[in-house]
Amino acid sequence: MKIEVAQRLVRFSWGKDLHQKVHYPEEDLWLEVFKGDELVLSRKVNFLDESEEVFPPGRYVARLFRKRRPRLKVITPFHYTPKVVFVSENERRHHVTISEIDWENLRRDVELGTGLRFGEEVSAYLHILRHPDPETNFPEEEWQEVPFKDYFLVLGALKGLEFSLCQKEPFKKIKDAVTLEILPPETFALLEEATFSTRAQEGLFLARKVVEPDQVNLLVYWEFPQSFWEEVYQKELAPRGLTWEEADLLLDVFYRPEGEEKFALFRPEERRLVGPARDWILPDVPDAAFYRASLVLFDKKHRERLKEIATSEEYFVPERKERIVLLPIDERRLFAYWHLKRDKWQKELGRFAAGRQVTVRLEVYHDFFGELFHHPEKDVVLDPFTADNWYLWVEPDKAYRVRLVAEREDGERLYFTEFSNLAHTARLAPGTAPVSYATHKITAEHPTMRPLESRMGTAEHSIGYLILHLHAHLPYIRRRVVYGAAGIWQPLGFPEEWFHEALVDTYIPLVRLFEKLVYEGVDFKLSLDLSPTLASMMRCPLLQEEFLKYVEGLINLARAEIERVRREAPGFEAAAWMHLRRFEEAREVFLRYGRDLTRAFARFQELGKLEVSTCAATHGFLPFYTRYPQAIRAQIETAVRDYKEIFGRPPLGIWLPECAYVPGLEKYLEEYDLHYFFAETHTVLNGDSPAEFGVHAPVFVRGSKVAVFARDPETGKQVWSADEGYPGDPDYLDFHIKGGPFRYCRITNRYSLQKEPYNPQWAEAKAAQHAQHFMECRNFHFEYIRGWYWKKPLSVATYDAELFGHHWFEGPLFLYFLLKKLYYDQNQTELITPSDYLRRHPTNQELLPPPSSWGDKGTFDKWMYGSVSWMYRHIHEAIEALTELAQKASSRQKGDELLEKILSQAGREVLWAMNSDLAFVISNGHFVDKMKEFFFEALERFWTLHEFARRRLSGEKIDQEALREILFTRPIFPEHRWEVWQNKNGI
Repeated sequence: MKIEVAQRLVRFSWGKDLHQKVHYPEEDLWLEVFKGDELVLSRKVNFLDESEEVFPPGRYVARLFRKRRPRLKVITPFHYTPKVVFVSENERRHHVTISEIDWENLRRDVELGTGLRFGEEVSAYLHILRHPDPETNFPEEEWQEVPFKDYFLVLGALKGLEFSLCQKEPFKKIKDAVTLEILPPETFALLEEATFSTRAQEGLFLARKVVEPDQVNLLVYWEFPQSFWEEVYQKELAPRGLTWEEADLLLDVFYRPEGEEKFALFRPEERRLVGPARDWILPDVPDAAFYRASLVLFDKKHRERLKEIATSEEYFVPERKERIVLLPIDERRLFAYWHLKRDKWQKELGRFAAGRQVTVRLEVYHDFFGELFHHPEKDVVLDPFTADNWYLWVEPDKAYRVRLVAEREDGERLYFTEFSNLAHTARLAPGTAPVSYATHKITAEHPTMRPLESRMGTAEHSIGYLILHLHAHLPYIRRRVVYGAAGIWQPLGFPEEWFHEALVDTYIPLVRLFEKLVYEGVDFKLSLDLSPTLASMMRCPLLQEEFLKYVEGLINLARAEIERVRREAPGFEAAAWMHLRRFEEAREVFLRYGRDLTRAFARFQELGKLEVSTCAATHGFLPFYTRYPQAIRAQIETAVRDYKEIFGRPPLGIWLPECAYVPGLEKYLEEYDLHYFFAETHTVLNGDSPAEFGVHAPVFVRGSKVAVFARDPETGKQVWSADEGYPGDPDYLDFHIKGGPFRYCRITNRYSLQKEPYNPQWAEAKAAQHAQHFMECRNFHFEYIRGWYWKKPLSVATYDAELFGHHWFEGPLFLYFLLKKLYYDQNQTELITPSDYLRRHPTNQELLPPPSSWGDKGTFDKWMYGSVSWMYRHIHEAIEALTELAQKASSRQKGDELLEKILSQAGREVLWAMNSDLAFVISNGHFVDKMKEFFFEALERFWTLHEFARRRLSGEKIDQEALREILFTRPIFPEHRWEVWQNKNGI
């Protein structure tokens, strides 16, 4: 067993050959950790290769055991044995059903044998025997009266149960009806053993604390063991006759501006008596300065300082560069924000005014091919020190720049900033540029570049092409699901559960769909992008462990639900059994692919059934980073390198996050040999020239070899629309109504809460009907437009993958029937993939698309609400700081592995903070605090790494265990190169 320690975090790993020693049909593999004789961790690790946990400081022994699975022993004196059903949701919540009891025979036994009246003087009792459990403090032995019930919910770490008939007064057991004894796991063999030690972080520390406003906050915090405080008392307080009640702790903070030699007391007017606190926030501290903190003993009675007992290391806050940034929103709006050195400019403005009237404006300029034209009517008069951002109203289809200017009444001007970056507004209609075509042959090979087989010769007779594309993405959240200690748990959709929900509801059903079609000999071609964050989670050992725990929890919950539904609402039993079967199937498929579903998608790609494209590394909203080409490159390069490592081949295309495009992005795609991307309908229809094919053919972005595949709105409406789409059918499973932990109702009526039981057979029949309708719509449409164009028309149907299975439960069934019908029942619509289309049709129209997305209103509005617009200044600041570090590191001699680790991880943290999902979820008002926590955490980790890198570049020591903990807890993108952050130049 290999053990890696990072402060209190411990990672255990073992060889795959260990599993051959465990007979999994009857045995489990257990990881147990002991501190002395005390068992501090007991975890089932079946099929896993590693696990991790946090431990208090100390010395431990870790052991891997083979154990027999727990068994249930049933004892009954009945000649006719009752039916016993025992279901454990988890170790502390159990459902017991004891049915088919011959109560009449029991009555005779009791009344004839004792003379007591059955039901009046005698009742049924449940005797509960539990293991000691400090988590819940349930009694180890408990009697509960259960008058003639057959179902019991029992809480606690159960040892056994006795179902007995007892005399009420005085209480006395008369007869045992059924006894259940839970036989604990029996240890067969100790497989491996290793020792390790953990330590806590000790000392006084400074760290950057990120908050929403445009300011730098510092966190001072301290961690000391109890022995430290005892030593302080013995050496410093006791000799002076003082107690801790008579003393306090004073926090001193010192700072030294960069370039100066001596530290001075920071804000001496502040007196920081910290008492029992363990941290302190210093708000709005100056940048370009070093800080140091000290804890000083303070005599409260005599009001004097006694002794400095702890001092932190120096912490550097880098200079925050002045800047003004302009970001696009939609056809008529832009967002500007700026950062100024307030003290400097307030003094400068006072000197400039010299007693005369001064007006400060945010000036707006139209950039026409590099020539600037001022639009005074769009200028905004403001106070640049109380406001640090503004939403601007401008004209469609133009490029703009802004700057901050102060103008005196005599016409003299003072420029606060240079001109901002360029920002484009979207078009409202197609442009009038001449229509032109270009030919770009794709030379790359892909397994889907092959003829499509079908029973009716679709490849030879088709009149139109169909690209079915699924966008598979989730933000990278590497956290354990919190199940609680009380044993009461059900899935609630918290962010920590999103990945597990998606696997159960969508990605495993898709894999099963592909397997079934291949097994049945049905040929198909689909397009799918797998975001690097989702792929990383699929390969993450911690999340693999968590998924097994999650799905096994669902299986246990479903078994309990079957018993509950059978008793309380038998009409819903079919739905309960359906849930149990799909959870069991999900676990089987997950284990069959070695816990890594990327292997499944790689397999079907190599079979020529899927074309898997990539997505930006962390789903960053790329139009908001055009000022920072290095950030766009980092998103794309990291995605490409990660894809190659997983699939063993380069990606041919990319899904731009949120389909968000601005002119210029195509150059970065071209740089990394990405041949196409997907876009919303108006991205092509509102190009600079009319799209002759509409959305029925891709276009090349003018001046590049990159193709754009625009979504066919009809395919979206049929599947996405709440009013017109298939998912709203009355026979489908209702997404919004739950009957307990799962969904049991069919939609019935979307405008009523009166719901009927879900019938899986009805839903399956409707999925087949809707697949037939979708296919016929494509065929009829192609038949209608076949004579309009000089090549076969194309329909691009793009969807969020999670629509199929998660939001629309029957979605995978719909796809299954659709692909079968396309194979067997027609020859007009031919499935094709983007690269295969470009190989067959290298000549396409070229045009310049406008800024666009597939978000609300087709704009960037959702990611620029006032509730989230503050996020981008913090990300931009981190990008600038990382770029400066990378440039300094590149000038040093290569080979400093520690520095390269720090910089690579710093890049990963910045990439994670760029994640567009955070702003999207906040804008929707969901999990606002949780999303902000994720965002702040990533940036605060970045600033910690920034300080580590500064110290390394300066030849100072760093805490390598603290660094290792950061590396352990965000092990994403092993192929990420820190060097990509050096290049600030655009294309």
